[in-house]
Amino acid sequence: MAEQDVEFVVDDEDLDALQSVLETEGATDVEPVQEAGVLPFVGIVVAAVIALGGLCNIVVKLRQAWTCGVVVDARTPIIQTSKNRDLPRGTVLVFAPDGTQHTLHEPSQVEIEKVVTAA
Repeated sequence: MAEQDVEFVVDDEDLDALQSVLETEGATDVEPVQEAGVLPFVGIVVAAVIALGGLCNIVVKLRQAWTCGVVVDARTPIIQTSKNRDLPRGTVLVFAPDGTQHTLHEPSQVEIEKVVTAA
């Protein structure tokens, strides 16, 4: 499966857990990124390269671990994943490559992957 450039926006307290799950899922080129000109910026951006299936597995793990919702934005070549405290726990809001918005409740890895790859 082709690898995908991804970014995760996490809080300080989530960084170690994220790096651990990235390693478990076989992500490469994992590194914190300095975002220039983003104010106010809250969180840490971690960039990585990972297979799409691995990314979707990570999203499932984050949705289970976080007390809020998860946003997956696949509208750009680099898929960005972040917390959204306005979404209830277990909710994954996905923006497909064509811009279509999908709200999923406690989705599986397969359900997320289907929406992320939809065009």
